[in-house]
Amino acid sequence: MEKKEVVDTIDQILGAFKKNKIDALFVESRQAALPSILERIPHGATVGAGDSVTLEEIGIFKELKRRDFTLYWPFDEEVPKEERRNIAKKALLADVFLSGANAITVDGKIVNVDATGNRVVGMIFGPKKAIIIVGTNKIVKNLDEALERTRNVAAPLNARRIREKRGWELLPCVKIGRCVNCNAENRICNITTIIEKKPRAIDITVIIVGENLGL
Repeated sequence: MEKKEVVDTIDQILGAFKKNKIDALFVESRQAALPSILERIPHGATVGAGDSVTLEEIGIFKELKRRDFTLYWPFDEEVPKEERRNIAKKALLADVFLSGANAITVDGKIVNVDATGNRVVGMIFGPKKAIIIVGTNKIVKNLDEALERTRNVAAPLNARRIREKRGWELLPCVKIGRCVNCNAENRICNITTIIEKKPRAIDITVIIVGENLGL
């Protein structure tokens, strides 16, 4: 898209999120995203997070540790594998929950696919606030395109990443690059969520970053 088209699209998305009672803002880069996230986390707050390439690329986990925040992130290399489930539960009771998203639509919907559910639950119920960070590569026109992206772009790429990082089985979507609605034991697209409006019990802030982030 031309620069004007991008600006017009971002303005349209921000307006749609406002209509849906979801706070949203745009920042130019991942470097600008980091302070925007930090200024929305109260001093002394506990912070939970799900699995997110976007958050790792921004460097938020390292910065939270440096500032001595209490961080519940089950995929931290310092967390023993047998403790991940307990840490994931604590993340859902944190003051602030951080996450990426698989897709956002021009009319202000947030769409995700998850294997276990801890990431998507943290955006909907439990924490007082969720901060969702997305690159412009996650923007799609409508719900149909969002579901297409989650199944045939995000899921295969994440399945490949998880196999390489954690040694999971080779899923069919990795082999052929698209969803085949498999029944594999380690299938990663078990749960699909669509946030259409602000959930009643949690405040959501969406930070759109003006570059490609995550998968």
